Formats: sequence, structure tokens, C-alpha cells
Amino acid sequence: MRDQMRKALDFAISKEKEAEAFYKEWAAAAKDPAVHGLFAELAGVEHGHMEILSQITPEEMASSANSAALDLGLSDLLVDVAASPGLNLQEAMIVAMKREECAVKLYSRLAELNGEARSLFEALAKEEGRHKAKLEAEYDDHILTEN
Repeated sequence: MRDQMRKALDFAISKEKEAEAFYKEWAAAAKDPAVHGLFAELAGVEHGHMEILSQITPEEMASSANSAALDLGLSDLLVDVAASPGLNLQEAMIVAMKREECAVKLYSRLAELNGEARSLFEALAKEEGRHKAKLEAEYDDHILTEN
């Protein structure tokens, strides 16, 4: 069980590192100052999540080892569109929204383990949900109004 918890934590940490790198890349590429600011802010927040997750131990994730098999369905939480230099702003924002949606699902599933870190994972899920909502608002303001 401890190995499975460690893998789940490592997965979450790797997703935060990827998110930080993604947002940094797109903050640098953004022509719109509002989008640049949004992506730069999100990069900093994702870095903070990674640091917090790096301090959690597998023992803090679960209150007991009574579950037979831990299947968080992590493969369901992967974004199917990869960021690349050729993405336009609309595609980049869609990828970002999908990333945030996956992060909400990841932290919600980790919270379901009911361990000591449950409230942390619930808070992270809510925060990622706010990121997604903010991205959707930016998308509505900057993309949908142009189409």
C-alpha cells in the first residue's frame, strides 16, 4: 500500500511540474498581456502545489491500509492534447482548461483516501477548480468574443 501511495504522490508531483512548465512556456509566448499574466500566475501556483506535495508522506495520505487494491484511475487523468510550439492561443487555453480539469479529478480522488492529507487534497481540488473557471472566463473573453 505504501508503494502505491508513493506512486500516487509522485504522479501528482510530476503533473504539477508539467503544469508549471506548461504555464511558464505559454506565459512567455502570450502576446496578450492578460493571458501572459494569467499563465505566469498559474505557473507560480503550480510550483507551490509541487512543493506542498513534495512534503507529504504516503502515511499521511491514507488512514489505514485496509483497501485491497488502490486504483485511482490515474490514466484517466492524462490530458490527451500535448502542448507544442505550434499551438495557437485558443488551443493552448483548451489544453490548460483540460489540465486543470484533470487536476481537480486527481486531487478529488486522492481526497477520497480519507487520510491525514484529505483536507489538503480537497483544498487543492477546489483551487484547481478555480483555475479552470478563471481560464474559462479568459477563454470566453479573449477567444469566443473573437470568433
